Amino acid sequence: MRAGAGPALSVELVGIPGSGKSRRARTLAARLGDRGFAVGQPQAPLGPSVPTGPRLARKALACGATVATEPVTAARVVRGVLRSGQPGRGQALGRIVQWLVAEDVAARAARGPCAVNLVDEGLVQALWSIGLRADVGPVLAALDDAPGRAPADLLVVVRVPPEVALARLAARASRHSRTQLLDEPERLAELERGARLLEHLVEWWSRRWPDRVVTTLDGTDDDAADHERLLETVCTSAAAGRVSG
Repeated sequence: MRAGAGPALSVELVGIPGSGKSRRARTLAARLGDRGFAVGQPQAPLGPSVPTGPRLARKALACGATVATEPVTAARVVRGVLRSGQPGRGQALGRIVQWLVAEDVAARAARGPCAVNLVDEGLVQALWSIGLRADVGPVLAALDDAPGRAPADLLVVVRVPPEVALARLAARASRHSRTQLLDEPERLAELERGARLLEHLVEWWSRRWPDRVVTTLDGTDDDAADHERLLETVCTSAAAGRVSG
C-alpha cells in the first residue's frame, strides 16, 4: 500500500565498504513490510546478482535517461569527474557511469509507487567513489551550481571504524569493492581515507540541502536500538508523507 497522501519517501544509506549498509537496508525493508508499508528498491534490477548482459543493458538505459532528463547537470558532473584526477580513463568512465546510474535510481526512488524507496548505492555513495582515489571537489562544485532537487529525503549514514570494516572485508567471499583488491596495509589506509571522505560528503550534503534529514547509525554492532530508531524515523516520515527535521 501507499502510506500517506504525500509523495514517495526516498531513503539513501551510505557508508564505507564493510559498514553493513546493504544488510541494514535489507533489514529495514523487511521490517517496513511487517509494518504494512510498500517498499521499493529501485536499484535491485542493477545489482551484482543480475546477469551481466541484462545488468549492463539496464545501466546503459539509466545513463541515457539521466542525460535526457538532466542534460545540464549531467554535462557539468562529467566535466567535474574528468577534472578530478581519476587514476586512468577506465576509472573516470566507471565513475561517470556510476553517477549517471545513481541519478536515475534517485529519480525513480522519488517518484516510485511505493510508500518508501530504499537505495544503498545512491548519489552520495557515487560521490564517495569519485573522491576515494581522486578529488571530488570539482564534482561538488558542479552540483552546487546546478539546479535540482535533493537526491534523497533521508540520508542514513552507517559509520564504522576502518579496522572493523577491514576485518569484515577480509571475511567476505565476494569481491565487489575496489578496496578489497588492495593489499591489507593499503586497504586499511584507503578505508581510513574513505571514512574521512564520508564525513566531508555528509557535511556538504547537509549544507547543500539543509531542509533534509541526516540520521546516523553505529555499524559496529547489530544494535537493536539503532534498528528501532531508524525504523521509527522512516515510518513516521512515510506516514506523514514528508520528512520533518
